[in-house]
This record gives sequence, C-alpha cells and structure tokens, in this order.
Amino acid sequence: MFNNPLVTNPAELALPFVDTIDTRSQLNIGEEEERLLVELDHLTDLADMHGMYFTQAGRALAIPVSFEADEHTTYVSFNSLTFEGRLATYSVVKIGRILGSTSVRALCLSFNEVTLLPFFDTLPEDQLLHVPALAIDSMSRTAA
Repeated sequence: MFNNPLVTNPAELALPFVDTIDTRSQLNIGEEEERLLVELDHLTDLADMHGMYFTQAGRALAIPVSFEADEHTTYVSFNSLTFEGRLATYSVVKIGRILGSTSVRALCLSFNEVTLLPFFDTLPEDQLLHVPALAIDSMSRTAA
C-alpha cells in the first residue's frame, strides 16, 4: 500500500504533477497527460483515497460527463465553492474560449454525487464537478 504521511488528500497527491499539463494552444489531451491521469488514479487507489470529501475551492466547473470535444458545450463556473462529493477520478480540463477571460488548462480532481453548500443543491448526475488541484483550499474525507 502507498503510504506517505505528508500527503493527506488527493489534491496534495496531484500537486507535483500540475506542471505536466500541456498549456500550449493544443486542446487535445496528449499521451503524456493520459499516462499521468492513469498514474494518479492508481496512486489514489493504492493510498485508499477514493471516497467522499468536504471541499472548499476557489474555482470549479460543472461539465457534462459526455460531450463531443469539437462541439460547443455548456458548463457552470463556480467561484468560492464549498461542497461534499465523491472523488471519481482526475481529469485535464482544456477550454479554448471563455468570453471575457483567458483559456483554461488545468489538472483537476473530478467529483460526482456532489452536494453544493450552503443550500444543499445537488449537481445533476449527468455532470462532473472539475476542481483544479491548485484551486482547492481545503479537503477532508467524510466517508469511504
């Protein structure tokens, strides 16, 4: 079993890999990024870090679970978000154009079964909440 007492949650596990994300104009996920996502999922399994987490984050995006990469899709952007959700996997989010803003390229933790606080709204099942690893302010496990 993977055991590093300095790594207490999946966000900390991802931090050393943040710079691996290709921040050039390419919007496709490269082979190196795919390998990174597989490795992070494997390390998370070894460390028994899959589960429910209470998380505070400065930024998050609710994106449909499935869509065509070359077509427009809608998403919901959150700032200063508090939620509880199940860590589903890691993801690389690359968004090419956001009106009034720059593009997004980030290594994210992706959550399902999300409850948004303080009003206990739930995220639709057809969406994942993608939270950039660098945007997570705090994260504590609440259940397996």
